[in-house]
Amino acid sequence: MILITGATGLTGSAVVREFVRQGRPARVLLRNPAKSRAFAAAPGIETVEADLLVPGTLAAALDGIDTVVLISGADDRMVEAQCNLIDAAVTVGVNHIVKVSGMGADPHSPFRFGRYHAQIERRLQAADVGWTILRPSQFMQVYYREIPTMLADGTFAQPLGDTRLAPIDIEDIAKVAYATATGGGHRSAIYEMTGPDALTMPEICAVLTSVVGNPIRYVDIPPEDKRRRLVEAGLPPRFADDLDDLFRLRRDGGPESQVAVEVFEQLDIRPTSFAEFAQRSAMIFRGTSTPDQLWASGWQKTDAGVVQ
Repeated sequence: MILITGATGLTGSAVVREFVRQGRPARVLLRNPAKSRAFAAAPGIETVEADLLVPGTLAAALDGIDTVVLISGADDRMVEAQCNLIDAAVTVGVNHIVKVSGMGADPHSPFRFGRYHAQIERRLQAADVGWTILRPSQFMQVYYREIPTMLADGTFAQPLGDTRLAPIDIEDIAKVAYATATGGGHRSAIYEMTGPDALTMPEICAVLTSVVGNPIRYVDIPPEDKRRRLVEAGLPPRFADDLDDLFRLRRDGGPESQVAVEVFEQLDIRPTSFAEFAQRSAMIFRGTSTPDQLWASGWQKTDAGVVQ
């Protein structure tokens, strides 16, 4: 049996959908039992109540589990939460952990969550358990955040200069997580992964223009202006600081500027282009539908823990 943590979040819910699509049973760990209703209609998916921050709840959740897909929200206690799961998995004899990390994970990263992921990776690699680490780039879905502004004034304001980014569709991350959790040959492997295209922001805007049907214009703004806009939109200042660090890293041409699709070739998975993603999300980009799990200026929901 496979356990999926973070199953109600953006990436974790995509992983659950992939298991359902493949007809593969799995167990999902839920801190809030009320959320179990969301999985009632998902064939083969069972739920278990536990909390990564309460180690005493984890042994029962891991009973009978061979493999864990390890995901949790990006927040102040991410290292503690994921390391608790790693320790508990070792104690009960779990065979394999697939950790969804982040591209640029490094103990010296200027981005706080890059440092956090690096700490967790080190703990996992030192543990007495098989491991696989997935390092995806920026999610394509984060472009949903800009929709209210794009539709209001036709601008896409980012502090990214002329850098290129190769964002990835979370549905593709889920496919790789499924393949590495259920197939052999991935022990002690680190897979960095991006979408198939490294695009400038004007190129992103050209795709969005074709989907929205109105001109979308890129406006390069200073990082400090973007941070101010985020705080004014209701984002807690500390998370605005995190995004400021991330924007500055990307503006300077970080690892997400280079295409990395080798894992897709190895697994015979065709990665989704940004144009395909945008077309699939046309109703959201046109403002006739709203995304479920990402905050944005003007959306009703705020999920300050999502900083990809």
